Amino acid sequence: MRWLLSPLSLLLICWGLSGAGVALTLAYLDRLDLVQTFMRREDLSLSAFTTTGAAWLFLALLAYAVGDLAARFSYRSPQGNNVQINLTRAAYLTFALNLVLLGVTALWIATAAAQAGGLMHLAAAAYIDSLTTRDLLLENKLFTGMRLFYAALPGTACLATALLCLGPLPRHIRGLLLSILIGNTLALFILPIVMSQRLLLLQLLLSCYLVACLIRGRLVGWGWSLLAMALFLGLWMAREAITNPMFDRSTFDIGTQKLAFYLINGAMREFG
Repeated sequence: MRWLLSPLSLLLICWGLSGAGVALTLAYLDRLDLVQTFMRREDLSLSAFTTTGAAWLFLALLAYAVGDLAARFSYRSPQGNNVQINLTRAAYLTFALNLVLLGVTALWIATAAAQAGGLMHLAAAAYIDSLTTRDLLLENKLFTGMRLFYAALPGTACLATALLCLGPLPRHIRGLLLSILIGNTLALFILPIVMSQRLLLLQLLLSCYLVACLIRGRLVGWGWSLLAMALFLGLWMAREAITNPMFDRSTFDIGTQKLAFYLINGAMREFG
């Protein structure tokens, strides 16, 4: 099963799943009225799918495959190069870095909450009008590029997962690393409800799962991966329920059609 974890295999799996989603959406497009509405709003047309775009994508895939295979054949494992990693020190550094990322993010939210009259008022405003709340957060950034701090949370979570999988650690060190995973997951479940960037949670979940599989050399934790899928879909539906109050239909219907639209939108921009 190790071949499933190679870069080329992962790329083909991602492209295959995305292509299947696009094909299903196009096959039932006449029944997906919201997808059509979103397409008209973004001025998207099925004419974007051209043979020229398909040829460029195939050429890009071929170039990636050639490079990947060439790297595999030319790679030679160095002899006698046993790098020792101080896992405890790495864990402390990861925890400290993560504290900085979460601290800056919390300070940003606290500044915006002060302008809104308190944290509870900010939460209520996010439920009533998430777009206005988003503007409020953006207006109260402490410095340019501040959003990169919470955009980096998947990275420290991935490092924490790698350290947990690499070897035995003292209980308090494992506790620090687990706190990173739990804290970052909660942060990236709550923040994107107001601030878009829902894919940050998906990046966190995928990177943590893949690094665990790569270190163990096999696919692990199918139950956890299903839980992660449910967590991401829950975030997706929660945001759609808040940001699309004008549609008089179920949250599930809005969320699934919005997800289908994003697949179509991404595919059209690739082909275009």
